[in-house]
Amino acid sequence: MSLQRGSFGIEFDDRPGPSQRLWWLALLVPLAAVGLLAMRGCRGAAAASPLAQDSDALSHQESFEPKTARERPSLLTHFLQSWRAAPKEAKDPAAAAEPEPKEGWQASVPPKLLSSVEKRSPEVKRLLQRVAEREAGDDWVGERQALRELMVRGDADDIRAFVERKIADINIALIFSDRAMPEKTKHRIASGDFIAKITKKYGTTQEYVLKVNGIEKPEQLRIGREVWVLNSPVFELTVFKKKGSAVLTLNGRFFKRYAIGVGHPEDSPSGVYKVRNRARRQADGAADAGAAGEGSQGTCWVGLAATGDTPEVSGFGLHGTWNESTLGRQVDAGRIRFANADIEELYVLLPVGALVNVAE
Repeated sequence: MSLQRGSFGIEFDDRPGPSQRLWWLALLVPLAAVGLLAMRGCRGAAAASPLAQDSDALSHQESFEPKTARERPSLLTHFLQSWRAAPKEAKDPAAAAEPEPKEGWQASVPPKLLSSVEKRSPEVKRLLQRVAEREAGDDWVGERQALRELMVRGDADDIRAFVERKIADINIALIFSDRAMPEKTKHRIASGDFIAKITKKYGTTQEYVLKVNGIEKPEQLRIGREVWVLNSPVFELTVFKKKGSAVLTLNGRFFKRYAIGVGHPEDSPSGVYKVRNRARRQADGAADAGAAGEGSQGTCWVGLAATGDTPEVSGFGLHGTWNESTLGRQVDAGRIRFANADIEELYVLLPVGALVNVAE
């Protein structure tokens, strides 16, 4: 604004000069920028609004994404959020890092046993590490050997049940699969080889030879075919009546532990027995003609005969049960009962003549 001489002396000149025009221009530029940013945020909000979407897209979004309240866009909020987030990333760059993986032996042990194993000797941990390495390498025989070494250690009693279950799982997987194990061998079918001749030669059961080789009927054996057989196995079952369990061994080594139920003590006297006969049962639990023994139930029956000084017991044997809630305790009826799946395993594995010890 300049001073000019007019009719009435010195007066203010209302006409804008060059500097005044530049001042107004400097004020308008930032105001226009703020307005543009505000309009842009409003357009983004409108585009994100459900009203701006078609019905198909809306239904898809609602079915997979939770609904959240939307805040009105604010330039100030945007800058505040950016400023707050930046220091966190710089201060704690490892916040999103993945947790460190556990050691091999720690991963192979149930979490509830970890604290107990941590207190064990270095040798126990070394054997557990071997178990984990053999398991990762799909070496079932090597894994079983490491577990066997663990099972006989006095400082590993607190994980014995875990070790027994692992050994049992490996044994069952090996013995019924097409994989080699020290207790198995292959036999090439020759002219004149009948299933009865093969089982007698190797001391196993017909049911095992058929099952492990995937053969439905004995007539399907063909000359020249190689079949897996157990090579002179020595199975022995020991029943612990008070503990409610039975332990099967193969060639003197632990094979598997089973839960059992026992009737009246006089119906299942302690002693040494051997397998007398074996029979399958009908699906409804009724006894087949060849399955001796009163109160026999379940899918299979394994009859026992007393040996040595053990008194003979009429109709004594092992059988399955349709009521598995009776396992692990004494019941009113029956002899020595197993889960049906377990007695079926024993039916296949125990040949006639195998020893069965019944202990208190």
